[in-house]
Amino acid sequence: MMDSQKSANISNLEDISERYKRLYAGAVYDVLEGMGHPNQALSHHLTPLTPGMKLAGPAFTVKGSVTAERVEEDRETALQMVCSMTHPCIEVRDRGTSFNVAIYGELSATTAKAHGAIGALLDGGTRDSALLINVGFPVFARYRSPVEAFGRYMIHKFQVPIYVSGELTDTVEIKPGDFIFGEEDGVLVIPKDLILPVLNKCEEIKSLEDKARVDFARGDDPLDVFKRYHRF
Repeated sequence: MMDSQKSANISNLEDISERYKRLYAGAVYDVLEGMGHPNQALSHHLTPLTPGMKLAGPAFTVKGSVTAERVEEDRETALQMVCSMTHPCIEVRDRGTSFNVAIYGELSATTAKAHGAIGALLDGGTRDSALLINVGFPVFARYRSPVEAFGRYMIHKFQVPIYVSGELTDTVEIKPGDFIFGEEDGVLVIPKDLILPVLNKCEEIKSLEDKARVDFARGDDPLDVFKRYHRF
């Protein structure tokens, strides 16, 4: 059982992930800020490969580092990492290198998916974008590049706390099991002990906003609608 399941008392992460996918980033951010966590938004430079992609799942963290050598230990670490994944998870890689290289690609995604990954979040580059889009594997990345990472980047550790570029802060810490939520408006990190509280509150807000949206569209007095739902 993953740490996020233990701490949040979650019996069905797949169901939790599907419920999150019905939400939107603005509501999730507002709830996090209201709970005293305003700095959980990641950099707006981390974007989906194509509109409509969503990330919703616990983080499987990967810490990278620079290497100028082609070492076989790198491949062994990568293989060990993949075998340690548990469904469902989002593979999250920090920048790890100053080289503008692709630290992820279609074969990485195919292997990770077979071992439980349901998406990837990269504070760096990806390649094989068309293949990733065609197979419907959601990937959020800083940029795209055809440049091979092997010999320029290596996986140093996995399932350890990492830091990814933030929106309101330079970086945001992501711990194994923290929940990753991403869509077109951005990516948010929900601390693993808040996965269910944030979800429940967001669903409550979404229900109110859905009702208010109908009333606003119908032409009801905006002030009356606001008084009914306290949403605008």
